[in-house]
Amino acid sequence: MTERTVQDVFDDERGNDNNIERIEEELEELTKELKNKKLKESELKKERETLQIDLLEEGKLEWIESDLDDWDKYVEENTPVNYYIYRYDGGIRQQGYYKGELQLDEKDEIHFRKYFDDYFYYGYPNYQDVNHPHADGSECYLAFGGGDAYVETFECE
Repeated sequence: MTERTVQDVFDDERGNDNNIERIEEELEELTKELKNKKLKESELKKERETLQIDLLEEGKLEWIESDLDDWDKYVEENTPVNYYIYRYDGGIRQQGYYKGELQLDEKDEIHFRKYFDDYFYYGYPNYQDVNHPHADGSECYLAFGGGDAYVETFECE
């Protein structure tokens, strides 16, 4: 093995300085990219929050717990609404109607149908990233899909 010279050290120092400079430039670029990605993350979260609606929270629907007789009286005196009996594990969990359901606009009606089971199971829409690699379905999806939960609907005439 040959003995190192001062020139070898100069060469190594220069190489090391060049590496430091390159890494600092990459770090600066990565820091900028990270800042932009965090900003994008915040923007996407705000956008998602504006798209996630809850018809009960917004006051477009109101759940009214009632029996069939009270529902029939309501329908006779007011606007028509459907009556629901939500059953879970063999027992009745809720029975009543959503005041305002038949007055929903098309967008809200589509949303309500899509998250119908969630409104009974959770009391609100449970937004899920179904494309996430580890998504395996919500508890609601499993309960309704397995037959443990279902909603019986009586449409007003």
